[in-house]
This record gives sequence, C-alpha cells and structure tokens, in this order.
Amino acid sequence: MWETIARTSDIAGIITFIVFVATVLIVLSRALRYKRRIKKAIERGKGLCVALVVSLKPGENIRGHVETYLKEKGMTMEISEIDKKGVSIHTISEMRKDFIRKKRELTERGVKEVHLFYEGPVASAFFLADCLNNWVPVYIYHFHRDGGYECWGLLTESLERIATEELIREVTKDA
Repeated sequence: MWETIARTSDIAGIITFIVFVATVLIVLSRALRYKRRIKKAIERGKGLCVALVVSLKPGENIRGHVETYLKEKGMTMEISEIDKKGVSIHTISEMRKDFIRKKRELTERGVKEVHLFYEGPVASAFFLADCLNNWVPVYIYHFHRDGGYECWGLLTESLERIATEELIREVTKDA
C-alpha cells in the first residue's frame, strides 16, 4: 500500500514539474514576443510620430533631455510639448483640459504614434493616462538619473503583463 502511495506521489510530482516548465516557457515566449513587437513598432514609422513632452514641475523642463535622447537613438520625430509651471488641486481641471486639447490637436494632424516623456506628480499622470488611453499607440518612457530614458511599454498594455515580465526577469536572472 505504501509503495503505491509513493509511486502515485512520484507521478504527481513529475506531472506538476512538467506543467510548471511548460507554463514558464509559455510566459517567456509571450514576454519575448511583446518586446519584439514594441521594438518593431518603434523602428517602423507608421505615419506622423510625435514625442509628447509633458513638464509639470515648476522650474523643470525636460525637452532638452528628450531631444538629446532622440538624437542618441537616431529617432526622428516631431516634439509636441505641454509645459506647466506646476500643478495643484486647484489647477487639475484646467490641466486636464490642456491634455484633451493636445490630444485633439495631434489627432487633427493625423498622429499615428506617440512617445510620452513625462515629468510631474504621479497623481497628474493618472489624469494624463486617462486622456490618452484608447487612442493611438502611446509608448511610455521612464527617466533613470544614471542611464537616461528607456521605453517601458505601451500605455494600453496591462500592468499584469509588465509585472509578469519583471517576475520572469527576476526568476531567470539567477537561473
């Protein structure tokens, strides 16, 4: 009897291991496909491509950093800018209207792709993301003080997928 239980346990362990390995391979292949898709979309121009530079902190304008980044990467695109001298609870509604105005302006000009470079409070970023969601592909760039900008993904992509990719990177880093 114990021998049967031990064999059953061994078989269950083998099946569990096979399912685990298959799951990891599927998740890794999806993450790689997603990264390739972003890279291809960035390299391939699909019409008017705009770098949207949003500076909301007083005394800080990131346009110069963005221009430098685009030149270093060999990316040629028009730069459109929203520059505020700071935001507060009292200016949120006006700021949101500015976001919507900029979206309309770019839509009328036939924009097909936006690369978003943002400097400002996190709370304001939610209003901007709400305005830009379900539009053209919007690529989000993050600024590292040490290494400059890097593309983190599409605005419309799920945070679950990004978190999964990060988990995979951590797991496979030690393997």
